[in-house]
Amino acid sequence: MYTYQTGNQTIDYKIEVVPNRTDITVQICDKEGVKVIIPRGLNENNVRSIIARKATWILKQLNGSQPAEEKPAAPKKEAVKKETAKKEAPKAAASAAKTGSFEEGDKFPYLGRQYRLNIVRGDVAKAEMTFRAKFIATVPESWNEQQTNEGIGQLLTEWYQGRAGEKFQEALKSVKKAADNAPESVKWDELGEEYATTQDNTIVLNWRLLTAPLATIEYVIASQFTNADELFEDAAERKQWLSDNTLNAL
Repeated sequence: MYTYQTGNQTIDYKIEVVPNRTDITVQICDKEGVKVIIPRGLNENNVRSIIARKATWILKQLNGSQPAEEKPAAPKKEAVKKETAKKEAPKAAASAAKTGSFEEGDKFPYLGRQYRLNIVRGDVAKAEMTFRAKFIATVPESWNEQQTNEGIGQLLTEWYQGRAGEKFQEALKSVKKAADNAPESVKWDELGEEYATTQDNTIVLNWRLLTAPLATIEYVIASQFTNADELFEDAAERKQWLSDNTLNAL
């Protein structure tokens, strides 16, 4: 049993890992209470982030009399589906992990691999995130737990977003070798759970795709302007990550 504290209220919840699952579901039952059903690969910190974002909904259900289940988002069958244009979202959008709890040794994905988090408290005026085969978050000694969690969440978000342009252009460069009609450039934005979309004839990628391998990112880019399954001989391997993982795992 796990516990999440929000204000003066406590949410007790269980975690059930289902290996072949691709979505995340929060259930509230009379006998079992709150249960979070997740794919393999998410850690307890990821689940706490989910609980934090859905705390209001959970408490509302717990205070009611009816068992409830949050409807999971429709699973993404393939990245080839193009979405309608959306209004541009602010670049400084909050990470899914912003309100989560961070601990030494937690792992976070980057380009298909998992890297540990090292938290360093020091005599510094400003928090900083560096990356040297692991994520190193240096935070002020004066920060309390809440400040540390929110600060690290923001640092991670900014770190990913700071590398999105470079890495997505790197992936596009590889796509252009295989497809003559590839675009000259791509952009990134806050797209929630969408992998990519097209806005004003420009491909826009979800910055969270930096958690995926470059080969998968290349597949997502290609799927926005051509048949990626025919373009890549190893298309099945490239898109397997999309079935096995969720963009919320940050």
